[in-house]
Amino acid sequence: MRTLVFIFNNASRAANYGVGTYVRQLSDGLAALTDAEVSFVEMFADTKEFFIATDEQGQRHFQIPALASGMESELYCRSIFYFIARNIETDDADNLVFQFNYFQHRQLAALLKGKYPYSRIIVTVHYLSWCFELKGNVSHMRKIVAKEHEANDDMERRVKSSFTDEKAFLHLADEVIALSRKTEEILVKDYEVSADKVHLVYNGIGNSACGRPSSCGSSKDVLRNILYVGRLDEIKGVKYLMSAFERIIDRHPDTHLVIVGDGDFQPYLVQGRKVHGHISFLGKMQSDEVDEVYQSAYVGVMPSFHEQCSYTAIEMMRHGIPVVGTDSTGLAEMLDATPQLRVHIDEDSFDEEAFVAQIVSCMDLLLSDTDAYRKASDGVRRLYEKRYQLSSMTNGTQQVVLSSFGRKDYTVSPDYFRHLDSRMMQLVNQRPDIDTEFFGLSGIGVYMWWRIESLAGRLEEEHQQALLQEYLIYYLDWLGDVASLYSLPKEMVATLTDMYGKGFYKTKVRDILKGLQFDGDIQNIMMPSENVIINNCLRICNCKV
Repeated sequence: MRTLVFIFNNASRAANYGVGTYVRQLSDGLAALTDAEVSFVEMFADTKEFFIATDEQGQRHFQIPALASGMESELYCRSIFYFIARNIETDDADNLVFQFNYFQHRQLAALLKGKYPYSRIIVTVHYLSWCFELKGNVSHMRKIVAKEHEANDDMERRVKSSFTDEKAFLHLADEVIALSRKTEEILVKDYEVSADKVHLVYNGIGNSACGRPSSCGSSKDVLRNILYVGRLDEIKGVKYLMSAFERIIDRHPDTHLVIVGDGDFQPYLVQGRKVHGHISFLGKMQSDEVDEVYQSAYVGVMPSFHEQCSYTAIEMMRHGIPVVGTDSTGLAEMLDATPQLRVHIDEDSFDEEAFVAQIVSCMDLLLSDTDAYRKASDGVRRLYEKRYQLSSMTNGTQQVVLSSFGRKDYTVSPDYFRHLDSRMMQLVNQRPDIDTEFFGLSGIGVYMWWRIESLAGRLEEEHQQALLQEYLIYYLDWLGDVASLYSLPKEMVATLTDMYGKGFYKTKVRDILKGLQFDGDIQNIMMPSENVIINNCLRICNCKV
């Protein structure tokens, strides 16, 4: 039995940062599974046509050219789906895994689940879109996405829309990997993802701590470098770091601020004029070059408003560099060993001056107190060894895959049923011109009746069951209009017979059964199995009608 893994990535800016690193490490970890074969699907690749390349390790790379529009549309996802499906060679004994890293690929994931219902869709949450719009403000997000809240402007509409799309993808997923405890909590509480399918697996780098030169920062003749590594984006809080450094340089003239990363340099170059000669912008660097920078760093600072599980923070911890960071999203728990170095972000009334003052205070503590520095350095190393080694990440992701296939007779996540319900009810409203086959009009009714029956006796689902019953009545009116003109498949006949026997909309069902065009003994027809019904519904949902 093989495990065929397809990892979906995007040749975008983020792929050169955390997501790209994650994908490379994930592929190595999953390739270590027994009889595993890993393939990559690389969207927006630097190519002019669809093609498959095989690397030196024998791993396939499905390379997908970019669209001129730059948008990953539904049509783009469908094209990728057909390309992949034509090139997947699998049998019933194989385990098929599709691992996603970007929320805009939901349509592609849905198509693959419809085609391969016993596959596993695994989504790793590297970001949540509202975090960029709201600078990681969880309280603000909850106010905007509340059901009773009407969006007031374009920003709020974007937040509500992206939240809804992300929620649908997370509900479709069979397993969800969260990179922090905070994200795990948000996924369960706010996105209503079943807790048993959310797995906390921290990012990891290497399997041992790195030493630093013993002279690093120990001599007054050696500059003590304060290090920032990351994109020069507003959400990373670089301007607050630079403001804090302006004050630190007065107290500690032996310090030097080193900024590694690309982005919009201009505003920071202007701001940096005040500390000219004490700050270096090194731009984007290769990993081996950055390692040298870590070796010479004394203090790390990450005043970010949003992080999931920062590779930069892990590298600093691995090198024994104490990190001054915020208590935002996933970054707070990366400072579990050094809570005194957490900078609080007030989500209700953010004060820039107070925020900068906190950064200054934390940096000053490390630069002024040798004992406090050593304790912090030892603490972050121990936390790295306990939580953020590559072996822990590898073992965690492997376990997610293995445990997922341990569930028997599993087709689709229970979280996703309400989305299927909504699509079926939408089709009933639209009454599209489709035939009466099981993969068509009849499949809608069979699914709705199965769902109503499956919700029987569940108090928490009474409202959903009543809603489905209402729409099933509308559906039967629709079916009654066409049933006499076309033959109905055995799946629909069995369902109508079951409805009649249980007294559901009995007059209409009786009229439809009387006018049936069907060859065979109605009494001996069996309803399809649960998995067949669900698989058929997935396929219907993926059709454009």
